[in-house]
Amino acid sequence: MKTENFRVPPLSELDPVYKDLENRRSLLIDKQTANTREQRGVEERLATRPPAQYSQNVAELLGEAGTGEESEHGLLDKLKTLRAEAADIDKALSVINQRLEEQRIQANKLVVEASRKEYGRRVAAIVHALEGVAAARAGYDELRFQFEDLDIRWSTLGPMSLGFLGEANDGQIQRVIREAKDLGYV
Repeated sequence: MKTENFRVPPLSELDPVYKDLENRRSLLIDKQTANTREQRGVEERLATRPPAQYSQNVAELLGEAGTGEESEHGLLDKLKTLRAEAADIDKALSVINQRLEEQRIQANKLVVEASRKEYGRRVAAIVHALEGVAAARAGYDELRFQFEDLDIRWSTLGPMSLGFLGEANDGQIQRVIREAKDLGYV
């Protein structure tokens, strides 16, 4: 059976608050990646230098201070700043993730409501098909009972085992149909 293409919308498609939170999280993750990359670069530059023998102030008094951020002290200050920024980004991501979890409840309700009609249509299609199976099984059982009533040895026809459907009058088919009716889909 060919069905029309229905796509369950993502949470962010129907809930603008959820979408905004996802966008913020994405921006923070990008910022976190850039920060980590920059920290590694500073650490690599520091690893290739001999350690400073005295403080930046002493180096300045001696006239040996490097200039700008590329001095060892400048790189250490930059690394300290990057690490503080990384901690802030981690905290912000934690807050965003918590807010996403809280907003997921509302966004999920919107997606479920947007999908309700299609879900009901598909459940009804299953019920309709199962009703056809139930009718076919009843016809099969009726023929089988005739063979048995007339003491016909019909095993050469290859009797079918329909036990997976449950009992003929109260089996799996009837349970699914009853459940669909109780939920209001048929």
